Amino acid sequence: MSTAELIYEKARSLPATLQSEALQFVAYLASRLDAASEAVKWQQLMRETQAFVAARGITDGDIANEVAAVRAGR
Repeated sequence: MSTAELIYEKARSLPATLQSEALQFVAYLASRLDAASEAVKWQQLMRETQAFVAARGITDGDIANEVAAVRAGR
């Protein structure tokens, strides 16, 4: 019997209120998995962005000047 089947069998014997609580816990676990996946994607994007900046020779000063210009409405 698979783990999913074991979970199903155990959950079937619970009262409805506890089944609902178990379902909420499963949703919570799924959201943690999604969050971890998003964190990995974010880290990859940051690496790619840093590599792009380095390849173009853009300095922190260049970025600060650009941000200041945008904030000044230029």
